[in-house]
Amino acid sequence: MKIAIYARKSKETDTGESINNQINMCKDYFNRQYNDCTFEIFEDEGFSGGNINRPSFKRMMQLARHKQFDIITCYKIDRISRNTLDFLTIFEELKEYDIKLVSITEGFDPSTPAGKMMMSMISSMAEMERMNIAQRVKDNMTGLAKLGRWSGGTPPTGYRSVTIENNNKKESYLELIPEMEDTIKSIFLGVAEGLTTFAVGKKLGLSAKTVYNIVRNPVYVQSTEESATYLKHMGYTVYGELNGNGFIPYNRRPRKNCKKLFNSQGMFVTVSKHKAIIEPNLWIKANNNISSRGQEAKPRISTHSFLAHMVKCKCGSGMFVWQGKKDKQGNVVYYFMCSAKKQGSECNSFNIRVNEIEEMVLNKLIQISLDKNLLKEYIENKNKKVDYTKIINNIKSDIKKKNKEINSLSEKLILIEGPAIKIITDKINSLSNDLSKLNDELFKAEREKIFQEQDTINIDTLHESIVELVHIFPTLSMEDKQFYIKKVIDHVDYNGIDSIKIKLN
Repeated sequence: MKIAIYARKSKETDTGESINNQINMCKDYFNRQYNDCTFEIFEDEGFSGGNINRPSFKRMMQLARHKQFDIITCYKIDRISRNTLDFLTIFEELKEYDIKLVSITEGFDPSTPAGKMMMSMISSMAEMERMNIAQRVKDNMTGLAKLGRWSGGTPPTGYRSVTIENNNKKESYLELIPEMEDTIKSIFLGVAEGLTTFAVGKKLGLSAKTVYNIVRNPVYVQSTEESATYLKHMGYTVYGELNGNGFIPYNRRPRKNCKKLFNSQGMFVTVSKHKAIIEPNLWIKANNNISSRGQEAKPRISTHSFLAHMVKCKCGSGMFVWQGKKDKQGNVVYYFMCSAKKQGSECNSFNIRVNEIEEMVLNKLIQISLDKNLLKEYIENKNKKVDYTKIINNIKSDIKKKNKEINSLSEKLILIEGPAIKIITDKINSLSNDLSKLNDELFKAEREKIFQEQDTINIDTLHESIVELVHIFPTLSMEDKQFYIKKVIDHVDYNGIDSIKIKLN
């Protein structure tokens, strides 16, 4: 009788039986029943029963597939697996090879229907115990996170974990590493100005993935109404008093089947005690740039104009670079042409020479570089168009009224009966639909308000970028001109005849 004994223990400190005891008990059990037992031992020390990715277990199963055993035995079923699906899969596989699976302490023979049912029940209970333990650990970690404490793991780049004693209890928090502050700020400034995560990483000696994770992490942003609102829009629940300190994020990247999930329903942040070094508007702008870059395809860029893919016709269509005839000096003349017109549209815009529109743009940027008030006037006029504070207050007032109506109708339901009930419930459903639409409007208005305030605060940064661009522009290659112009200009509107309007970022 060839018997494989499998023994597993998660940790040395586990209160269960040791591996040696498990093996000895299995040997005694079969030696009492058979005279010709030969044993082969498989043991995994320090491995969880949550999955079957264990070296000795996998080797044992490989031998089982070649029918090297008559029986596979264990001290308890949870030594094989605490996962019901894994256990049943293993059981069915061994059944195909005519190998019995026996638990010596639970005493069930799975070759019988009753034994199979009982072993399945035991495995289910073992899995439930594992899930309960995991839930208790998760609840404990969540409780620590909501208090603003660091709940363990690798600290975010630029921070370290420190332990302090409070009422004879040790508590862990994050602490900024001073020499890393400038590096972190450089990352956010670069991404906010339009640099890719790859370009920022190359400049600072970091991977693009590291830069991306840093920018998306709320741990670096100061806790204010603006940052909290933006995080709510990202799907986070926000806890704690907004006092300018940093946030501790939790459940940002939960795992399912060993794969990271995104946009989890359980994400939350809480205000902690650590110093946050990134202002909300800079953090928001950097995150907006990353989000928009992920949604937009990268167009093929022309080698004949630094404004390629940035000029819009008065009809709303984009304008492309078109090669015309040669001039008297033998040079090829390039134009911007309306793409809709090329496709047969009745747009009556004239084509405009590339060099003419580029000169207009550069002259405008030179004027702004010499007089910051022109930039300030532009942004203030832009922001005067919509009073989002008033819109938000009006929407909140409407939401309050709808909730009051719903509560009033709900109270009436208790007092009425018969056909009137349907009339009231239909009215409540209608109000609920209106309430859902109002909440969507509120979400959009609060988001636009963030963008509007961000524009106002970033005047100095934008002006510095324009001054730098004007200074270095003549020395740049075409590719670099295209890159740097996009840092300050969103697009250029052409009136179809002889003038343009520049839309700044």
